[in-house]
Amino acid sequence: MKGERDPLQAETSEVHYTSEADKFRTIVFGIQDGLITVGSIVLGAIGFSSGDFKLVLISALIALFGAAISMGIGEYISTRVRMQIFNNEIEKERREIRKYPNKELNELKEFYMNKGLSEEDAERIASVLFKNEDVVLNEMMIHELKVFPEEFESPVKLGLIMFVYMLIGGLVPTAPVLVGYLLGLQNVILAGYAAVALTLATLAVFGVLSTKYTGLRPWRGAFEQVVTGALALLISYLVGYALSALIGAVVPG
Repeated sequence: MKGERDPLQAETSEVHYTSEADKFRTIVFGIQDGLITVGSIVLGAIGFSSGDFKLVLISALIALFGAAISMGIGEYISTRVRMQIFNNEIEKERREIRKYPNKELNELKEFYMNKGLSEEDAERIASVLFKNEDVVLNEMMIHELKVFPEEFESPVKLGLIMFVYMLIGGLVPTAPVLVGYLLGLQNVILAGYAAVALTLATLAVFGVLSTKYTGLRPWRGAFEQVVTGALALLISYLVGYALSALIGAVVPG
């Protein structure tokens, strides 16, 4: 019946997420970087401060906003430059199509012949497509330049996504320190334990959710995120502790 879904098609069709690759990469990078960067600075500050709640909190807040702003701007600039490079190459290809149509027609024909089509079929298809400049340009971008413009995301959009998700990720390890400070707690180590637990738990959840795109098993997605995060946090704490031992005596108390 019309409107009903073919059961066989429902069972065999696969959902592809390549069109979301840029956005997903930015979200992953933002959250993971926020969790690990800010969490590492929190642990490093705890290792260095010998229990100074205010120093740890200030370090966390500076890292949180500084990292979110810098990463958001960095994502915007890098994506914009990438698009400018691709757009420049696309315009070059458009000029070549207009200036050397026979050469570009033969190139298009060769692309199809390399795909296994006969010379006659390749020439017929290329000749039909060449009646529309935009269609030809799209084909040349795919086959010659290996560029897929429909997958591009706006630099402003990716920059904002990076900023927001970096902020969200960084808030997780910052929250226990902020709450502990506002409640007047004296033991910053307990806030550090809470920050570690929340950071690793969030990484685990995010690792599981990301397997929708990566194709990994949920346990492996969580495991990879937790192990890399735990390693970064541990190293940062040890570095902070070592710095405290080496130069802590000359820091004004």
